[in-house]
Amino acid sequence: MFVRNQHLPRHPRGGIRPLPDQRELVAAFGGHSSDSDDEHPLLTWAVTLATLHRQRHTDPLAAAGIDCRRAELVAAIDAWVVDQFPRKRSTDHLRAESLGATVDRMAAAHVHASHLLHTAEKVSDARVHAAWYRLALLADEWTDLITGGVRETVRSRRPA
Repeated sequence: MFVRNQHLPRHPRGGIRPLPDQRELVAAFGGHSSDSDDEHPLLTWAVTLATLHRQRHTDPLAAAGIDCRRAELVAAIDAWVVDQFPRKRSTDHLRAESLGATVDRMAAAHVHASHLLHTAEKVSDARVHAAWYRLALLADEWTDLITGGVRETVRSRRPA
Protein backbone atom coordinates (compact mmCIF):
# COMPACT_ATOMS: atom_id res chain seq x y z
CA MET A 1 0.00 0.00 0.00
CA PHE A 2 1.62 3.22 -1.17
CA VAL A 3 0.71 6.36 0.75
CA ARG A 4 -0.65 8.98 -1.64
CA ASN A 5 -0.25 12.74 -1.14
CA GLN A 6 -3.90 13.29 -0.18
CA HIS A 7 -3.43 10.93 2.78
CA LEU A 8 -0.43 12.76 4.19
CA PRO A 9 -0.96 14.66 7.44
CA ARG A 10 -1.08 18.42 7.19
CA HIS A 11 -0.45 21.01 9.84
CA PRO A 12 -3.82 21.97 11.32
CA ARG A 13 -3.10 25.68 10.95
CA GLY A 14 -2.09 25.25 7.31
CA GLY A 15 1.48 26.45 7.83
CA ILE A 16 4.75 24.70 7.22
CA ARG A 17 5.77 22.57 10.18
CA PRO A 18 9.39 22.85 11.24
CA LEU A 19 11.28 19.59 10.97
CA PRO A 20 12.09 17.84 14.25
CA ASP A 21 15.66 18.08 15.48
CA GLN A 22 17.95 15.12 16.07
CA ARG A 23 17.04 14.82 19.76
CA GLU A 24 13.35 14.52 18.95
CA LEU A 25 14.07 11.85 16.34
CA VAL A 26 16.30 9.79 18.64
CA ALA A 27 13.67 10.00 21.38
CA ALA A 28 11.04 8.80 18.91
CA PHE A 29 13.23 5.84 17.90
CA GLY A 30 13.39 4.90 21.57
CA GLY A 31 9.60 5.05 21.84
CA HIS A 32 9.42 8.33 23.75
CA SER A 33 6.65 10.49 22.34
CA SER A 34 6.63 14.25 22.53
CA ASP A 35 4.71 16.12 25.21
CA SER A 36 2.63 17.81 22.54
CA ASP A 37 -0.85 16.64 21.58
CA ASP A 38 -0.02 17.68 18.04
CA GLU A 39 2.89 15.31 17.35
CA HIS A 40 4.86 15.89 14.18
CA PRO A 41 4.03 13.33 11.47
CA LEU A 42 7.74 12.74 10.89
CA LEU A 43 8.08 11.56 14.50
CA THR A 44 5.19 9.14 14.03
CA TRP A 45 6.89 7.71 10.95
CA ALA A 46 10.22 7.56 12.83
CA VAL A 47 8.60 5.44 15.57
CA THR A 48 7.16 3.11 12.92
CA LEU A 49 10.52 2.78 11.13
CA ALA A 50 12.29 1.90 14.39
CA THR A 51 9.58 -0.66 15.18
CA LEU A 52 10.03 -2.22 11.74
CA HIS A 53 13.81 -2.44 12.25
CA ARG A 54 13.23 -4.20 15.58
CA GLN A 55 10.80 -6.61 13.93
CA ARG A 56 13.31 -7.29 11.17
CA HIS A 57 15.91 -8.16 13.79
CA THR A 58 13.62 -10.59 15.63
CA ASP A 59 11.95 -12.11 12.54
CA PRO A 60 14.44 -12.31 9.64
CA LEU A 61 12.02 -14.43 7.59
CA ALA A 62 9.66 -11.46 7.35
CA ALA A 63 12.42 -9.18 6.03
CA ALA A 64 10.95 -8.79 2.52
CA GLY A 65 7.59 -7.55 3.78
CA ILE A 66 9.22 -5.34 6.40
CA ASP A 67 11.56 -3.82 3.82
CA CYS A 68 8.58 -3.10 1.55
CA ARG A 69 6.82 -1.27 4.37
CA ARG A 70 10.00 0.67 5.16
CA ALA A 71 10.27 1.73 1.49
CA GLU A 72 6.64 2.92 1.61
CA LEU A 73 7.37 5.00 4.71
CA VAL A 74 10.52 6.49 3.17
CA ALA A 75 8.45 7.47 0.10
CA ALA A 76 5.72 8.92 2.35
CA ILE A 77 8.26 11.07 4.19
CA ASP A 78 9.79 12.30 0.94
CA ALA A 79 6.33 13.06 -0.49
CA TRP A 80 5.44 14.95 2.69
CA VAL A 81 8.59 17.07 2.34
CA VAL A 82 7.74 17.91 -1.28
CA ASP A 83 4.18 18.77 -0.25
CA GLN A 84 5.12 20.85 2.80
CA PHE A 85 8.12 22.80 1.56
CA PRO A 86 7.53 25.01 -1.47
CA ARG A 87 10.16 24.91 -4.17
CA LYS A 88 12.54 27.69 -3.23
CA ARG A 89 16.23 28.05 -3.39
CA SER A 90 16.37 27.96 0.42
CA THR A 91 14.65 24.52 0.53
CA ASP A 92 16.31 22.85 -2.47
CA HIS A 93 18.66 20.95 -0.15
CA LEU A 94 15.63 19.21 1.40
CA ARG A 95 14.61 17.92 -2.01
CA ALA A 96 18.09 16.88 -3.11
CA GLU A 97 18.53 14.36 -0.30
CA SER A 98 15.97 11.78 0.71
CA LEU A 99 14.91 12.79 4.20
CA GLY A 100 13.00 9.52 4.42
CA ALA A 101 16.13 7.47 3.71
CA THR A 102 18.06 9.49 6.30
CA VAL A 103 15.38 8.85 8.95
CA ASP A 104 15.39 5.14 8.02
CA ARG A 105 19.19 4.93 8.37
CA MET A 106 18.99 6.70 11.72
CA ALA A 107 16.25 4.32 12.91
CA ALA A 108 18.35 1.30 11.89
CA ALA A 109 21.42 2.72 13.63
CA HIS A 110 19.47 3.47 16.82
CA VAL A 111 17.93 -0.01 16.96
CA HIS A 112 21.34 -1.62 16.36
CA ALA A 113 23.12 0.53 18.96
CA SER A 114 20.39 -0.03 21.54
CA HIS A 115 20.46 -3.78 20.92
CA LEU A 116 24.23 -3.90 21.39
CA LEU A 117 24.01 -1.80 24.54
CA HIS A 118 21.55 -4.25 26.08
CA THR A 119 23.24 -7.47 24.90
CA ALA A 120 26.99 -6.80 25.01
CA GLU A 121 28.96 -8.36 27.83
CA LYS A 122 30.55 -5.02 28.62
CA VAL A 123 29.15 -1.60 27.89
CA SER A 124 32.72 -0.56 27.10
CA ASP A 125 32.78 -3.01 24.16
CA ALA A 126 34.21 -1.33 21.05
CA ARG A 127 31.19 -2.47 18.99
CA VAL A 128 28.83 -0.61 21.34
CA HIS A 129 30.91 2.54 21.04
CA ALA A 130 31.11 2.21 17.25
CA ALA A 131 27.34 1.75 16.95
CA TRP A 132 26.54 4.84 19.03
CA TYR A 133 29.21 6.82 17.17
CA ARG A 134 27.54 5.83 13.87
CA LEU A 135 24.20 7.09 15.20
CA ALA A 136 25.85 10.37 16.25
CA LEU A 137 27.28 10.82 12.74
CA LEU A 138 23.85 10.25 11.23
CA ALA A 139 22.30 12.68 13.73
CA ASP A 140 24.84 15.31 12.65
CA GLU A 141 24.01 14.54 9.02
CA TRP A 142 20.31 15.09 9.84
CA THR A 143 21.07 18.45 11.45
CA ASP A 144 23.15 19.52 8.46
CA LEU A 145 20.40 18.42 6.12
CA ILE A 146 17.53 20.24 7.83
CA THR A 147 19.50 23.41 8.48
CA GLY A 148 21.01 23.53 5.02
CA GLY A 149 24.53 23.14 6.37
CA VAL A 150 27.16 21.60 4.19
CA ARG A 151 29.49 19.14 5.82
CA GLU A 152 33.07 19.40 4.68
CA THR A 153 33.98 15.92 3.49
CA VAL A 154 37.22 16.68 1.70
CA ARG A 155 39.88 18.70 3.42
CA SER A 156 41.50 21.30 1.27
CA ARG A 157 45.13 20.79 0.48
CA ARG A 158 47.70 23.08 1.96
CA PRO A 159 49.82 24.98 -0.51
CA ALA A 160 53.30 23.55 -0.85
